Amino acid sequence: MKTNSNKIIQSVLAVAFIVFTIGLGYLTMMTLEHFDKSISAQDYNNTGVKAQWKGSHSVESALQKMISIKSSTRDSEAVQVLQNALAGFNETGRLSFNMLPVSAFLVWCTFLTTLLGFIILLFSRYIKNDGAQTIAGVFAGLMFWLTVENGLIIASRHLGIARELDIVNGNLVGIRGEYVLLEYSWMFIVLIFFYLLFQEGVRCNFFVFLRKKFHLMRGGTFSGRIDNYAPRVAFFYTSAIWCFYVILLIGFDEKIFGPYSWFTKAAFFIFFSCTGYLFYKLIHQGSIGAILRYSIGVALVLWSDIEILVKWGNIRGPWLDYDPVVLVIVVVSLLAGVFLIRREIRGKL
Repeated sequence: MKTNSNKIIQSVLAVAFIVFTIGLGYLTMMTLEHFDKSISAQDYNNTGVKAQWKGSHSVESALQKMISIKSSTRDSEAVQVLQNALAGFNETGRLSFNMLPVSAFLVWCTFLTTLLGFIILLFSRYIKNDGAQTIAGVFAGLMFWLTVENGLIIASRHLGIARELDIVNGNLVGIRGEYVLLEYSWMFIVLIFFYLLFQEGVRCNFFVFLRKKFHLMRGGTFSGRIDNYAPRVAFFYTSAIWCFYVILLIGFDEKIFGPYSWFTKAAFFIFFSCTGYLFYKLIHQGSIGAILRYSIGVALVLWSDIEILVKWGNIRGPWLDYDPVVLVIVVVSLLAGVFLIRREIRGKL
């Protein structure tokens, strides 16, 4: 009984740890965006390329929504800019605006997250315990995901793709074009999916299950010692976030399905239904490292339902805006989680 209780505690702790890393990723992007506007203010006095509206809803509704938001914050200058833009759109049926230029700060952030992820993986080869290797892989994967997001921001600014609008230095600019590029990256996920499906050296339970069901196994499951889990975990963490991100973006896109469509509701139901089963499987994993690795999928399924609830307006996501207090809470909670997991690992040595 005590063993089962320990497994449940370890599993809850592992899922919470992964959820906080996902939240930290969101908050890091918001924090970088906040400081970018301050540090790159001089650069942003210049306009970037002409923007194309690629939002999932009309540009008119985007302007009206922003007017409502800025009015609630009593930002009269921004409201005036938006009202002028809306009046011009109603008169001509067109809205002319630009993207932000690519700042040096954004480029350096992309370089640094790539370097940090690489350094973590380099040092992970000297870590002996598979649980500690898994933690290293999670943080490396988080760095690589931040690299992906920053890289897509740079690309969207160069290409002039806007999904949302913002006011920067008194000018109407396009933002969030990275979501458009990310949504249309689904074909790369399909390519990677089939590679992993037919690659018998991949031991992921999901792909092993599919190989058995579709009779793709030419022999027994590949076995052998894995000396370093970190690179595998980093790849899985980044790829899993990417996959769930694309599913949600396709579901939320009103030109395809929409937040209240049957697709999004079905996704919410499937994710919610699977959570209990996945947690049951989680508590039956053999080691702390295995629990941490399995918890990545469990946490992302749970997180996806949270994202849908936020989109429906049922809850408010504190990670959606820059907030130093929330950032400190998440970082401290994450460090506490690392300390507790480390204590569990040391107790097993």
